Amino acid sequence: MLGFPVALLTVNAFEWYAHRVWLHEYPRKNRNSPFFSHIRHHKNVRLNAFADDAYNDSMLKNNEIFFEQTTLIGLCAVFTPTAAVAPFFTLGIYYGAWQYWRKHSRAHLDPQWAKANVPWHYDHHMNTNQDANWCVTRPWFDYIMGTRVIGDETTAESNPLGMDLPQWLEKPVNKIARRFLPKAFARLDENRATEHARKQSGEIVDIAAA
Repeated sequence: MLGFPVALLTVNAFEWYAHRVWLHEYPRKNRNSPFFSHIRHHKNVRLNAFADDAYNDSMLKNNEIFFEQTTLIGLCAVFTPTAAVAPFFTLGIYYGAWQYWRKHSRAHLDPQWAKANVPWHYDHHMNTNQDANWCVTRPWFDYIMGTRVIGDETTAESNPLGMDLPQWLEKPVNKIARRFLPKAFARLDENRATEHARKQSGEIVDIAAA
């Protein structure tokens, strides 16, 4: 049973790394890369108030959808052999991949749902600097790595798990997180202040030019 939450943490780590390195750093250095379609995705989202109708297309009609779905399928395929020795871990990988697609596609088809349910991903696209907030399903590794940048306090998650928790549980979760990740939370506080200052000055970082 422990394998299931371990798998979810693994998927979250993978989406943090892949989003940052494969979809941002690599295509900026290699403009002919098929992953450059992700840069176009960012531009579409900024021009359409977070919406991207491409998520209504099939994977055969849109490069960005194709690469996203095949990557998720590939992730599941790589971990399928572990089912023989760690079935709950494998099930967690499948569930994590499905959650990624479900949340990401719905978010860009329903921006208001995104603001309420995945504010970390909304901030990834709509903050002044889009090179942060790498997680999509849950903001776990953005908190661990200090890359969560809150853009709007009124819509942001109230705990690093990105879940609705009762107050009696949420308070100790926040306290424990700050206790065990002091450096990460120091960066998070700096990130929040920097984003606020950029909004005040009107500064915007162009993802394609960064």
